[in-house]
Amino acid sequence: MFSWFGRKRQSVEYPPLTEREFTDALMSERPSDSLARWAVEGRLRSLIPDLDALRGITQLPAHRDDAFIHTMKVVDAIEATPVRRWAALLHDIAKAPTFIETPEGRSRFFEHDRIGAEMVPEIMPDFVDDLSLVSRVLGLVRNHMRPISYNAEWSDAAVRRLYDDVEESAGREAWHDQMALARADLRGYLPEPIDRGLWVLDQLEAHRESLLRADRDAEQALLNEPVSPLDGHEIVALVGREPGPWIAAVKGFLLEEVRSGRLARDDKAAAIRLVRAWLDDQRL
Repeated sequence: MFSWFGRKRQSVEYPPLTEREFTDALMSERPSDSLARWAVEGRLRSLIPDLDALRGITQLPAHRDDAFIHTMKVVDAIEATPVRRWAALLHDIAKAPTFIETPEGRSRFFEHDRIGAEMVPEIMPDFVDDLSLVSRVLGLVRNHMRPISYNAEWSDAAVRRLYDDVEESAGREAWHDQMALARADLRGYLPEPIDRGLWVLDQLEAHRESLLRADRDAEQALLNEPVSPLDGHEIVALVGREPGPWIAAVKGFLLEEVRSGRLARDDKAAAIRLVRAWLDDQRL
C-alpha cells in the first residue's frame, strides 16, 4: 500500500497520466493508492494541477492533515458512484487558491465552497461527457459545508431552504448524495474525533424527515377535505342565471352531499343532477 505521508526524491521519468487512467483509479476500491502515488511522481500535476496544488495546504490548527491528504481520505470513504467520487475529489478543490494563514497561524479558506463550484466545470469536462453529472457535482461542491454547519437553532424554513437548494437541479436523490458527501468529509478527518459531527448530520436528517412527514400529512388532509365537484363558474353556466348569493347556497348543498358520502368530490355528472333537482325544490 502506498503511503501519502512523505515524498520521494527521484529523477525517474514517468509516462504522462491519461484521463482514462485517472477515471479508472477514481472508481477503484481505494483511489488514494494511485492518486497519491501519481502526486509524488509528478504525474498528477500535469493532469489536474488544482488537485496537486492541495499538497502542503495546511488546515491547522483545526485538522492535522493537509488538504490533499484529507481529500484522499474523503474519496476513499465514499461510495464508488461517479457523482459521489467526483464530488469527494473536488469538494475542497478551491482550498489552494483561497488559503489564508492568519497571524495566529490559523488556516482560513473563505468561500472555498462557492469558488470550488466554479472550478468544477473547468476540470470535469476533460474526463466526462455527461453535462448532467458535472451539474450534479457542482451542486454538491457548492453546498458541501451547509449540512455539517447544522445546529438545533436552525428553523424549519432554514432546513427547507437547504434541501430545496440541494434538490433543485437533481431531485431527491441529490439529498442522499449530499449527505453521503458530508459523512465522508467527516470520515476524512479520522483518527480525529468525528462522532459529534456525525451526530449533527443525524439530527439534520431527522429534522428533514419530520418536515417531509408534515408535508405528506398536509397533502393527504387536503386530498381528504370535502370540496364541491362544481365551482362557481360551472354552477352559473349550468343554471344560466346571473351570479349572486344563491351560488354559495348551491355550493354549500354540494359540500354537504360530499361530507355525507352521498357524492364523490370529483363526480361532476352526479353533482349536476343533484343541483338541478335541488334547485327545483328550493325555487332559488
